[in-house]
Amino acid sequence: MFGLFKKKQLGKSEEEKRAEALPRTKKVQFEPMKIAEAEAALENDLRAVLDFVPVNYYATKNSYLLCTFFYEEDYSEIFMRFEYRVDDLPRGKSRLYTIDKILMRDILRKFGVNINIRE
Repeated sequence: MFGLFKKKQLGKSEEEKRAEALPRTKKVQFEPMKIAEAEAALENDLRAVLDFVPVNYYATKNSYLLCTFFYEEDYSEIFMRFEYRVDDLPRGKSRLYTIDKILMRDILRKFGVNINIRE
């Protein structure tokens, strides 16, 4: 009976452990969108993220889609994850996506951030 009220403690996958162990992170916010919608768009083409509408966190703090990048300092390994947040509390997260430095650069440019990469 006491087991009914326990939260499920699922272990992290090796990919999640690897991503979270990377030395750098960067977070940006997009217009609110359900995780299922975001994942459906990204399954067809990862560059679909460039169609997501960027927002200012301070303007739409009540709900937004948070995109977190986990990456090496030389951008040789980059993971991206989305979280739907309401009142700064997570309401669901996507799986991790492995992306290249060109896509990360293009996403960050939508926010006015320019990263220096060697192609």
